[in-house]
Amino acid sequence: MSRKVIGWLLIICLTLSAAPVHANTAAAKPIQLYVNNKKLTGIEPVIKSGTMYVPFRKFLNALGYKVTYDRTTKNIMGVVDGDELIIWAGWDTIEYDESQYYLNDPIIEINKEIFIPIRLIAYFMKYSVNYEQRHQTVHMLKYGYGQDKALLELVTKFYNNPSPSLMATDNLEAGYARDYEQRVSEIPVVNFRVTIDLMEFTASDEAKLWVTYIDDTEVLESRTEIVYRVRKEYGQWKVSKSSAVFLDMNLPKDIDESVKQIQVARNQEQEAVLTDLRTYFNAYNEENFERTLQYTSPSFIKRWNNNMPTSDFWWDIVLKTNFEHGESRYKLSKERVIFLGEKEAAVHATLEWSDVTEDIAEGEYVFEAIIYMEYANGHWNYDEEFSIDDDYDKREAYKEFFH
Repeated sequence: MSRKVIGWLLIICLTLSAAPVHANTAAAKPIQLYVNNKKLTGIEPVIKSGTMYVPFRKFLNALGYKVTYDRTTKNIMGVVDGDELIIWAGWDTIEYDESQYYLNDPIIEINKEIFIPIRLIAYFMKYSVNYEQRHQTVHMLKYGYGQDKALLELVTKFYNNPSPSLMATDNLEAGYARDYEQRVSEIPVVNFRVTIDLMEFTASDEAKLWVTYIDDTEVLESRTEIVYRVRKEYGQWKVSKSSAVFLDMNLPKDIDESVKQIQVARNQEQEAVLTDLRTYFNAYNEENFERTLQYTSPSFIKRWNNNMPTSDFWWDIVLKTNFEHGESRYKLSKERVIFLGEKEAAVHATLEWSDVTEDIAEGEYVFEAIIYMEYANGHWNYDEEFSIDDDYDKREAYKEFFH
């Protein structure tokens, strides 16, 4: 379908989408125009043949746009958001961003002033239009006007827990996403910030966001960037799609000093943490089911089981299955305690993982890890680990996501 035909269809939709209205009469109350809740004085919209118009030059000038007239071509041009909007009095064709659009009726002229359909120019400017006929008022709101706080709240919640309640109906992940129980940590958060770096509204209820998360704790400094498509449904903003495009994780610069302080002040306790961690990995490598389970964090097992749909996926069954069908092995080295709380510890170490059933030989997968430990049942227990080598940068591929 050509851009001209698309433009023609667009104009039909814009002019016919309004509720039926009647032509103004001399005795009718003037229509009041509000833009972003601020009344525009000196501009009175008019209605003709069911379409509402505003004076082209006055309207654009009031919003800070310039309008020029070319005596040679007799076209009237305004620059709207960096693109040229060209109209001709008496013509049923207009041009915007080098594309032609066809109107149902020619551009009208009243008292030597050119008027343009308000819904059309609002569409180009990315404004919604709401005509309250009973009060004779028209409200134009910039797409996203007043929505900054709600969107920031959405992406903050989604980062901490991508719950299905925060997902739009077209989100492909909504079918299997669940509200997961989160791990509560003793490790102090040094800095947590969420910023929306780019925000582009494609409609009054749809937008694209580029969001940066700074999440720094005493054991890890993290920067994450996520690109979102969001949609407003039933008065609430929801995530339609999310793509992580950047991740950078690093140990704090003063981590060596933290390690020394723990070794001096709490040497026996930190040695107990490392001893119990070695016990866990030794039991795992020996496929000693009972001992591995004994040195696995009770909180981890509880979270895992609560997040599973049925008992068929509970942790003891998964662990036993792994031992029966897999050959996973871990080698722990350079381990050191970087945080030691009352019931939680964090260990920085090098881990080597191999599994012959997965064609991963020894030495093929070595990574720098942070391992969390929980104190329970009289000893320290393995809780979970993650690789801080898993940084990535996909930002270049998503640049076209925004204009």
